[in-house]
Amino acid sequence: MPWFIATFSLFLPGCQSLKQKRAALSPLLSRLKRYNLSVIEAAHQDSWQTAELQVAKLGQNRAQLDRDLAQLITLIESDFRDITLTEVKHEFYI
Repeated sequence: MPWFIATFSLFLPGCQSLKQKRAALSPLLSRLKRYNLSVIEAAHQDSWQTAELQVAKLGQNRAQLDRDLAQLITLIESDFRDITLTEVKHEFYI
């Protein structure tokens, strides 16, 4: 069964503290978990304005996983205007 791991590098320009960063990331993390994903904040936990999320998803086939990844990128870019997606790295495993 295929799966992927994606790393999303994020920039949060309006955050001036870790508390503001957590408040900005919380709705995104909640929304991502609704897509039946595993999500963690993988790096930059002590940085106010940057975050790195890693997402893992298991799927039926590679085409579905490609669509799911594209949907996640669109979700972040369109629904979370206060968060800038700066880089996406992904690996597929079959």
